[in-house]
Amino acid sequence: MYLGKAQVLVFVVDSADPDRFPLAKTHLHGLIKNDSCLPLVVLVNKQDLQGACSITEMHDALSLSEVGDERKLFIISTHVKKDDLQVPSSVQDARELITQLVSESR
Repeated sequence: MYLGKAQVLVFVVDSADPDRFPLAKTHLHGLIKNDSCLPLVVLVNKQDLQGACSITEMHDALSLSEVGDERKLFIISTHVKKDDLQVPSSVQDARELITQLVSESR
C-alpha cells in the first residue's frame, strides 16, 4: 500500500456535498484498513457554507466510530476562501496538530 511510511493521514471532506459522503467513506476506510495505529486527521471543509453538515453528521456519515480504538482520531471544522488574506484559525490549529503528530511519530 502506498501509505507504508505515512506518519499521519489527513483526509479532507467537503461538508457541503453530502452526495459524495459514501464515496469519501469508502476511500477513507480503504486507506486506513491496513494500519490500525496510523493517526487520522479529518478536515471537515466548507463549514462556512449554508447546508454544510455538522461535525457530528460527518462523524456518522464516515462511520468514524469504526476506525479503531488504537487510532488517534481528530476531526476539525475548517473553511478556506480563495481570496482570503488570512489563514483561518482552524487551519492554523490543524497545521499545528499535524506537525505535532509527525514529530511524535519519529
